Amino acid sequence: MQAMINNESQQRIEAAIAAAELRSRAELVAVIAGRASEYRATGIALSTIGAFLAGIIAWAFVPWTGAADVLLTQFVSFLALLLLLELTPLGDRLTPGHILRAAAQRLAHAVFLEQGLAQTPERNAVMFFVSTAERHVEIVADAAIDEKVDQVQWQQIVDNFTIKVRSGEVEAGYLAAIESLSALLAAHFPASGQRPNAVSNRLLRL
Repeated sequence: MQAMINNESQQRIEAAIAAAELRSRAELVAVIAGRASEYRATGIALSTIGAFLAGIIAWAFVPWTGAADVLLTQFVSFLALLLLLELTPLGDRLTPGHILRAAAQRLAHAVFLEQGLAQTPERNAVMFFVSTAERHVEIVADAAIDEKVDQVQWQQIVDNFTIKVRSGEVEAGYLAAIESLSALLAAHFPASGQRPNAVSNRLLRL
């Protein structure tokens, strides 16, 4: 998905954020991450199980197999499976969904804090977040927006954003979400003359 955001796409997303910020006092940021975690525990656990099963099969079906041969089979199987799971997308695909979601959500909220989005004067910052390896899409908002924006409208924007990104329309997902949310933000936090841009409009790549 990151590859779908080229320089031209990035410029259009940043321009959409700049235009949205002219309509309201809210701060908007777009983030795209390659992955939220390495999930090494998945690779190690599955490789261990696979090596154990390989040893049992070798012992049961190869009559001349000795203890040393079984251990060698398990060692080679463990390394082969670990490399397969670490170096291909298979490890991510075999990681339980709730673990993927939790890791992506942790990263999203950590980035929100690191970028100072929880420290804006009116507590009205919004972050559009995509983590590609986990196929996770999230819009993180500060307290003032949670209080004022209707949750049904908010969820519709999140759902549409998710559908577009997961179908490969990453740029379109960002642009549609920014445009839809900017209309709501303009109603609750209308622009009032010039204001400093507290957070950069540049797409943040992780």
